[in-house]
Amino acid sequence: MRRDRLGARGEKSKMYPTRSFASPKSRRKRFCSGVEGGELLRQLDGVIAPVRWGSLRRTRPLSVRWGSDRGTAIDRVYINRFFERHSNYIQGVLLEVQGPVYSERYGSNITKTEILDIDPRNMLATIVADLNDRDVLPKEMFDCVVVPQTIQYLTDQVTGLKNLYDSIKPGGVLLVTAPFIQKIDHNGEDADRMRFSPLALKELIETSCDGAEIEVESFGNVLTSIAFLMGISAEEMRPEDFDVFDPAYPMLVTARVRRPS
Repeated sequence: MRRDRLGARGEKSKMYPTRSFASPKSRRKRFCSGVEGGELLRQLDGVIAPVRWGSLRRTRPLSVRWGSDRGTAIDRVYINRFFERHSNYIQGVLLEVQGPVYSERYGSNITKTEILDIDPRNMLATIVADLNDRDVLPKEMFDCVVVPQTIQYLTDQVTGLKNLYDSIKPGGVLLVTAPFIQKIDHNGEDADRMRFSPLALKELIETSCDGAEIEVESFGNVLTSIAFLMGISAEEMRPEDFDVFDPAYPMLVTARVRRPS
């Protein structure tokens, strides 16, 4: 009974006929027929293994809020590293945009903090002003000015940076972060204007801040950049993912701008 069902040894089973499996190369040849297919075949022959997309094969991100609704937004890891690295400058009389987030986190020996915002509804703001307008900040007042993720919203970046630079004392420092790889701000689609490569930010500061000592650096790699665009949070990454820097994929660009004494 069992022998009849499975077929005699050396014979093909009638119930489970043998299936012929073509090699991957043969399947590619059938798929890539024709002139255009021939070129595609030559390209595919150089591929070692297919990409395993998994849950990333999607045209919508996992989060439209930079991953902040899943945990910590990936760019915040780099922003925190930048301000922590320059924490020795965050002291004395301070100006920070929108709220005292980084001055409270990384500052020391702070004698006074002013908060700048264009929105008069911000109850933390002590200076309500539009950086696009000239001479809206007091001259040579601050030891340090902290400007995270702000200049991409300005219509006149040169005027905005000049205002900020003119507000620092001789020997004072302006700390700036700006995006290069980032989605459009879902809360500011009508205001989110610019992205900055390291060279672009350096040239902008040179134009805006006469005589400044400028140090530009960037953070990121292709993995963290893709993850950031997909809305994956920092907690979903490995710590070592953030330790690799690839200058071809700068997610975040930063600048330390010092006014000579």
